[in-house]
Amino acid sequence: MGAPRIWRRDVVSWSLYDFANTIYSMNIVSLYLKRYIVEDLGMADAWFDIPFAISMALSAILAPALGLLSDYGTRKKLFLFLFTLTCCLATGLLQPAGAVGLLALAAIFIIANFAYEAGQPFYNALLYSVAEGRSARYVSGIGVALGYVGSVLGMILVMPFVDGSLFFVDLPGMDGWGKTAAFVPTAALFLLFAIPTFLFVRERTGLPGRPTLREAYVRVGRDVADARKYPGVVRFLVANLFFQDTVNTVILNIGIYCSLVLGFSNEKINLFLIISTLTAVAGSWVIGKIAQRWSLKKLMTAIAWGWIIALLAILVVRVEWGIWIIGSAVGIFLGGLWTVSRPMLAELVPDEELGKFFGLFGFVGRASAIIGPLIWTGTVALFAPGTPMGNGLAGLLGIPEAAMATTRYQVAVGVLAVIMAIGLLIFRNVPDPGRLRHAS
Repeated sequence: MGAPRIWRRDVVSWSLYDFANTIYSMNIVSLYLKRYIVEDLGMADAWFDIPFAISMALSAILAPALGLLSDYGTRKKLFLFLFTLTCCLATGLLQPAGAVGLLALAAIFIIANFAYEAGQPFYNALLYSVAEGRSARYVSGIGVALGYVGSVLGMILVMPFVDGSLFFVDLPGMDGWGKTAAFVPTAALFLLFAIPTFLFVRERTGLPGRPTLREAYVRVGRDVADARKYPGVVRFLVANLFFQDTVNTVILNIGIYCSLVLGFSNEKINLFLIISTLTAVAGSWVIGKIAQRWSLKKLMTAIAWGWIIALLAILVVRVEWGIWIIGSAVGIFLGGLWTVSRPMLAELVPDEELGKFFGLFGFVGRASAIIGPLIWTGTVALFAPGTPMGNGLAGLLGIPEAAMATTRYQVAVGVLAVIMAIGLLIFRNVPDPGRLRHAS
């Protein structure tokens, strides 16, 4: 089966959901909510990081059951709609929840982010209602591309509500109502662009029968045991846990780092993230081309080294043009890591078992999203001004104690570089999949 027509209605409708949900992930998770809590309310990072980790833990616990459920019957669109609606309603309620109190805000965010994550297995399963075989890879790529577009356009559409301007140009009638003004427009945009998926994708019938929850978790245990049969798979998954731990934590905290440490305005932060996102698109394409000729192991090693160098560079570079260069490099390495990791896993396991190993791959990604934020918030808390660790580092570096308010974020970035290095150390002993297949 050849590549389907890009402009076929069901293909576009399915792909638009990727466009829609990245508006939420960029505006809420990466850009505005944490900065609102830390900068505007003056609260600790933990008030964002712990609720986020809780939502990801709930998602990781239920992911096997949701994944198994998505294989059966014809209720994928129903579940996706219910989780999407829940996420959008909760996102819209973030602003009034903040007025009630931090506990209410945290609870609503847990609901919103869990619903966002819980919808993903059903959305992914719907791919095979619009394409099959190799065509599904092509359509999946369209969705990923539109996801990057959605994250950029979502930022641009929300900027006037937050700042009253668009890239430093004041807009008439828009006063700029602050970071919380991003919440309702983000919810509305997510729901608006998700609607075509529910209207125009015709769901195919899944497997017959009704699975039990016990079957879902027994299958996960069996999949973990099976991973040991194939050389390097477990080591690759563990190394990838450290890689994703670093990447996911950077995505969560890049906005607040740019604001508090680099002193960027809202407009500059938006521009920085747009440039990083566009270079991620370019990085995905270029590294995908390079991957056709290079060893995947060597390429992934180079990308991990690129991450380590970029993280260390952003600690010391203070020239603005240098920051823009680092941001562009991070975008390339971000797109490159996601581009290379999936085919590398695919070449370490038999083709007929790809489904279950990609299920484990997704579970590792969710686990990393639990651990990373907790490491970040713990580091920031340990090195806060007035703490023994904060005072000790201030004395060692000869900086004023008050400067630890921003220096602690630099320490956290340094910790992320160490985590990436640990992953790289583990990854060294993963066999080259190309050589494995050649030997076979």
